[in-house]
Amino acid sequence: MLDPLSETDWRDLLRLIHDHQVIPVVGPCLVTVVDPATGERVPLHRHLAPALARGLRLENPESFVSWNDVARAHLLGGGERKRVYYELRELLDKVPADPPPALLALAGITDFDLFISSTPDSLLAQALTRQRPGFSVEHHVIRFHPQGLSQKSCDLPASFAGPLLHHILGNADTYPDFAVWEEDYMEFICGLLEKADTLENLFRVLKSRHLLLLGAPSEDWIVRFFLRVARQQRLSDCDQHDYLADQPASLGEPMILFFDQAVKATRVIAGPPADFVQTLERAWREKYGAAASDEDFLQRIPAEIPRGAVFLSYSRDDLSAAVKLARALEAAGVPVWMDKIRLEAGTNYESSLEHEVKQSCSFFLSLISKATEADPTRYVHRERAWAAQKHVPGYVFYVPLVLDLDEATPPRLEPECFRQIHFERWNDATLGNFVLRVRELVNYFRSGAGYPRS
Repeated sequence: MLDPLSETDWRDLLRLIHDHQVIPVVGPCLVTVVDPATGERVPLHRHLAPALARGLRLENPESFVSWNDVARAHLLGGGERKRVYYELRELLDKVPADPPPALLALAGITDFDLFISSTPDSLLAQALTRQRPGFSVEHHVIRFHPQGLSQKSCDLPASFAGPLLHHILGNADTYPDFAVWEEDYMEFICGLLEKADTLENLFRVLKSRHLLLLGAPSEDWIVRFFLRVARQQRLSDCDQHDYLADQPASLGEPMILFFDQAVKATRVIAGPPADFVQTLERAWREKYGAAASDEDFLQRIPAEIPRGAVFLSYSRDDLSAAVKLARALEAAGVPVWMDKIRLEAGTNYESSLEHEVKQSCSFFLSLISKATEADPTRYVHRERAWAAQKHVPGYVFYVPLVLDLDEATPPRLEPECFRQIHFERWNDATLGNFVLRVRELVNYFRSGAGYPRS
């Protein structure tokens, strides 16, 4: 009998998630669509299995309940392997863009900065697009393929604020190969192991964080093998534990005994994964969601700026607005950094802060307000003077945002070289558009193209 999570277990799991130490791994049973015949949600692989069997001209197509079963029957009948992917991709292209509630709930947990999908569909990407402003398939989805031409493009960035989605077993865009049946799983997982040297950032993150498997990605041995590759050590030697949420009947007794009794490095949470996700989202939102304090948000900001992050310059009087802007940028996948040290009196930090502005940040976001305009001796003006020294005319580096000045009152204390730059004004209704613009600037910079022209 598996024990449910205790109050302490929930507290610890929520804290780990809040500290960005948990990676959700989405399994097939969490990816559901509405069955037109019954109106109920069913797993996508179960829903499409009969149609895939018909496309492959198999007998009794309605008897098939998974892609794996269809692929086995097709191959045992002498069918061509690649035909499986051709037919399935055609079916995936016709799946309605209707992410299930569980995926929307999962995507809404903004403390998750990395999601791993074990399925080839786009429903999780669609959920993230809806729930996380600024998320785009073009810039935030990574796909692995063992024979990919550029394995570096399959790796994670060295640093990221998320959200990112990694299709670790391929997806329809790695056509004509993605994980459909057991041999595919073996090839992709072995491919991950073989490419470990070129997937350095991915393996570093997999090894250092806790994995939350939401439904077993496949059969017993594949789950064990995947965890072994991710951990890069014997599972019984792991110091930190992972989680596997699924129905005991779906996992099977050997897997439960292995994790719950023998290895004990993976905590099995018995029950429907979709129900667990809904409960998790409600518990997270109650503890760390929109009601989380500004102080709590500031505590999560590292002491030193991550290289390539956006530097947010603000006055102490505008802390609340600055945190609101930083939250919106973070939710959109923009790495943002605020100087919280100067909130602590007596700390000597000037030389390192000057280096951060001139060398480490990607863009300098200046929050201009009545407070910054009232006093030329405020520390923000030193930061902006350092930004002026890095500024190159004709290129975008300095991004000003006017908070509360009247339209008839232009900023007067900003550095002279920034006087001709267009000053956008804070507007709650259009803040999302401003955040998207910053995200576009950061993505352009990350692409290696340098700074965009103004």
